[in-house]
Amino acid sequence: MRKSPSQPGTVLVIASLGITLGLGVWIRWALTGALTLPAPLPHLRHAHSHLGYFGVLFPLAWLGWRNAGASLPGRAWWVAYAIGTALASTGFVMSGYGALAIAGSTVVAAVWIRSVVPLLPRSRDLADPLAVVPYGLLASLACVPAIAYWLRRDEALANGLVVTFLTGVLLLVVVPSAVAARRISVGPWPLLGLTGAGAALSLGVAPGAVTRLGLIGYAGLLGVVVLSPRLPVHARVAWAAVVGGLLALGLGQLPNVRPVGLGAIHFLVLGPVLASSAGDWLPRTPPDWAWWVGHLAWGAMSGALVAQGLGAGAWTWTAAAVGGTATALWWGVALAYAFTAPRRS
Repeated sequence: MRKSPSQPGTVLVIASLGITLGLGVWIRWALTGALTLPAPLPHLRHAHSHLGYFGVLFPLAWLGWRNAGASLPGRAWWVAYAIGTALASTGFVMSGYGALAIAGSTVVAAVWIRSVVPLLPRSRDLADPLAVVPYGLLASLACVPAIAYWLRRDEALANGLVVTFLTGVLLLVVVPSAVAARRISVGPWPLLGLTGAGAALSLGVAPGAVTRLGLIGYAGLLGVVVLSPRLPVHARVAWAAVVGGLLALGLGQLPNVRPVGLGAIHFLVLGPVLASSAGDWLPRTPPDWAWWVGHLAWGAMSGALVAQGLGAGAWTWTAAAVGGTATALWWGVALAYAFTAPRRS
């Protein structure tokens, strides 16, 4: 059945994706000195990252659950969630972690928790990736009170907790949802949870030899996705790049610094996650050759960020901005292709 853009989940994803990409491009060019920003950079960064998670990634996880046989939030929950997302994003732009952002984020978190309750019975099936989602979500949300406490006391610790929270949601909620939607099992879900938690701690608040084992173990589990015939070749290659990056971080071959982490997260989201889940919300997905072009676009941006973390020169700022612009243009064309396609009889 052709998916209608009037469906609340699809509307939220499209709007959030467009704003997130546009804001990201603006920030990237501002960092080169070519543009000025309308608000403080930290506020806009928070708005960019949280809107991406709130408005794009978590709704895509919900839509993926449908293919895995799980229930989705009803329309009233979608509306409440969209309002919470809008409030939080506006609040981050206006005042960072202020009252409005906290209020909107609280609504978002409440809907998140409500949505994962029906997944709890799945824990009886060790092979079900969705079984880890409720526990992964709660573990990630446990960082939020600590972030609020340390934000004014130890900014470095608070920032580490933010990275752990966002990485935990990505590795323990979004990725399992994406692979479950394709009916792929990556192994026992407790092992997925343990390695994902270790990876989130390693990249965030607790880097070290022990937590780096989580990165290595999680990469090993994703190897199943790389080999799965349920995904097109371009998506499997993108997942393989993620596996290589996680292994390099886990083995200490890449430094765990902010630009490298940003490059890795952006590629994981824009590449394998969106490529694997496109069929869950787009009425018509781009052809394979177009996906290869897209992977080159966000790969260029992510590669420039990684090079920046390795000490490369000022060219990386412009390269990241160009790659981000190409990514935004690619998605603009992809959405036009998807929603202006003639209806199939």
